[in-house]
Amino acid sequence: MNLLFLGTSAGVPTKTRNVSGVALRESKGKGWYLIDCGEGTQHQVLHTKLSFHSLKAIFITHMHGDHCYGLPGILASSATYVHRNLDYAGETSFS
Repeated sequence: MNLLFLGTSAGVPTKTRNVSGVALRESKGKGWYLIDCGEGTQHQVLHTKLSFHSLKAIFITHMHGDHCYGLPGILASSATYVHRNLDYAGETSFS
């Protein structure tokens, strides 16, 4: 497996860094997992060779905006390309 950092900024994006998002890619096969999904992660994915079709699961570490506000965009893109259930793991409410 290998990591692809889609965003490493805290709180708000900067001109050179997006907020939290990490893709964990399988070393064999084309599947990948998304760890956190800050706003703009959908766009960051489009700048890589990752395919929404091969996204297997999304993991949200905690419900702060810089870790989850990109979820609607990712889900919309995934629904466009993927006609199957997508696993989700994370908190169920904002605290």
